[in-house]
Formats: sequence, structure tokens, C-alpha cells
Amino acid sequence: MVCDKLTAAQPLRAEAPASGGAVSSWTDEALAVRACADDNRATDELVRRYQEKVYRIAYGMCDGDPEEARDLSQEAFLKAFRSLPGFKGEARFYTWFYRIVVNTCLDARRRRQRWRRLLHFGGRRGEEEPTGGDPAENAACDTCPDPLQSLSDREMRRDLKAALKTLPPKQRLVFQLKVQEEMSLRDIARIMGAAEGTVKSHLFRATRALRASLAAYAER
Repeated sequence: MVCDKLTAAQPLRAEAPASGGAVSSWTDEALAVRACADDNRATDELVRRYQEKVYRIAYGMCDGDPEEARDLSQEAFLKAFRSLPGFKGEARFYTWFYRIVVNTCLDARRRRQRWRRLLHFGGRRGEEEPTGGDPAENAACDTCPDPLQSLSDREMRRDLKAALKTLPPKQRLVFQLKVQEEMSLRDIARIMGAAEGTVKSHLFRATRALRASLAAYAER
């Protein structure tokens, strides 16, 4: 089976499509169907299309730990390929897949926090997220400037990464998916299994916090 060919001992690497380039022109959904039927070309193409994006999400969710990001990326791909028979095409493939990625990262964070509590290291407070969106915040969110638009130097990129690490996990995730992956709020809500208003609230709060952290750059 496809899933048996991807093991934790082997890093995920996608090979180039077969000669003729036909596979590269297939839709994600068509690739998913073929991968489920053990078509190695389709499996490789899905990995090629998504491995960098998955790694970016995992990297952000695990506080910039490259090794953990690679492990989480691997785990997410394994889960996705094993779950392909359950993909019915009712949603876009990337929405279905990113939800698996997000849940994999959140599960890893929860496991880490349980171990921290067990070992009496304690957990960071203030990570509980709101369950609904504030109307004022939702309206303001639509006009929030993109904090990445003015990035022009290495120092600010470094400070942005540091500021992202201070955000609660769900705020950080929403910001990543909206700004860095350019997803719509509707798709993010589907991926996270949350109301769109909640996603807007997370994005508003993340943007406000990042703007405050990077205020010094606005004065330059």
C-alpha cells in the first residue's frame, strides 16, 4: 500500500513526474484518487506539491524547531495517505489535507503540554482561545494591514518570527494560514473546525499583537 512506502525512517522526498508531465497537470483531487489506488506517481506529486507548505505550518506550530517540524510533516503525510480512502471529494483536497496537518500539530502540542504538567514543569498560561468572534473585532479585522507587507530586512523578519512564537497556538496558526498560505477565512474555518467569526477574532488579535510587537518598525 501507499502508506507502507512512507516510513518515519525515510524523509519524504518527491521524485519528478514520469516523462510527459501528465501527472503534474492533474488536479489534487485526481491525484488523491490515483494515490489511493497505489499510483506512485500520484503519491510523489502530492508530496512535491505540499511538502514545503506542510513544513512551514509545522515549523511555526512547534516554535521553530526544525527537527520537530520534519517529524510532524512526516506524521501528517502518513496520516493523510492512510486516510485517503475516506476522502470523498466533498471538500477541496487541500482543505481536507491541511486539517490533518493542523490536527497533527495541535495533538503534538497537547502531548507536550501533558508531559510538562506530569513532570511539574507547568504550562504557559493564556493559551485558551475565545469560542466566538466579537463583532467589532470581526469588522476591524477586514481592514487589518498585513504586517508582512513592509518586511524589507532580515532584522524585522527575525523579530516577526520571535513575535509569532509569543502568540497562542490558534492565533499563530490562523495568521500563518491567512497571511503566509493566503487561504480564505472560510477555508481556515473548515480546516480548524471552527466558526468563521472565531477565525476572524483569532486573526484580529494576532495582527494586533504583532503590530504592537513590531511598532518600532512603523516609526522608521
